[in-house]
Amino acid sequence: MSLLTTPADLSGSAEKLIRGRHATRAFHPEAVSEDTMRAIFSLAGAAPSNSNAQPWRVEIVSGAARERLAEALQAAHAERRVSVDFPYSDDMYAPAHLTRRAAFGEQLYGALGIGRDDHEARAAYDAESLRFYGAPHAAFLFVTGNNGVPGEAPGGARLAADAGGYMQTLLLAMAAYGVASCPQGLLSFYADTVRSELQVDGDGQLLVGISFGYADDAAPVNRITTERAPLEAVATFHA
Repeated sequence: MSLLTTPADLSGSAEKLIRGRHATRAFHPEAVSEDTMRAIFSLAGAAPSNSNAQPWRVEIVSGAARERLAEALQAAHAERRVSVDFPYSDDMYAPAHLTRRAAFGEQLYGALGIGRDDHEARAAYDAESLRFYGAPHAAFLFVTGNNGVPGEAPGGARLAADAGGYMQTLLLAMAAYGVASCPQGLLSFYADTVRSELQVDGDGQLLVGISFGYADDAAPVNRITTERAPLEAVATFHA
């Protein structure tokens, strides 16, 4: 079968899978079976990368290891022991990005019943999110290579881009197996804590943490629908 004769039902399935995937922020405690997890992470390994380098490593926590890590993350957060491998700043966002972020924040906190100026409640929700929104599992995606130098070093962005391709493939693999997920940038703010608790050695830099499990569909926070920029705002076709 050539690419020119791809059946319409395949494109329809892709549309449903990609557009149906969304961040989940309330989970049931039911665990995902080991067989399902192995199938998902094996499928994610088919992600593309430059010269097939595959510059990523993923650490998955469940059960008692998850509980210990959640406690350690909350302690690090309370004590402000921030350790980031890929620096973060609001300055990296353009005005259009900030507008989208503000609109999403209004939706999120509105669904949670938290007011715009209720900074205490917002901070408490952020701290609680370090328990993975109640998800029974979390995966931590490390960018490997770069000789252990933080992400802003030469080559770091290219390696992180490959790892980003892996992350998207992983999220879609989870969705295909009926497993909900939420990439959480905040989990990457405590990279040293994650490394210490999971005894991670080597040259990896923590890019993101992903909470996953089965969604609590009754939770209002899981009914948020985010808009995407129109095609014309992000793509130009040259001929």
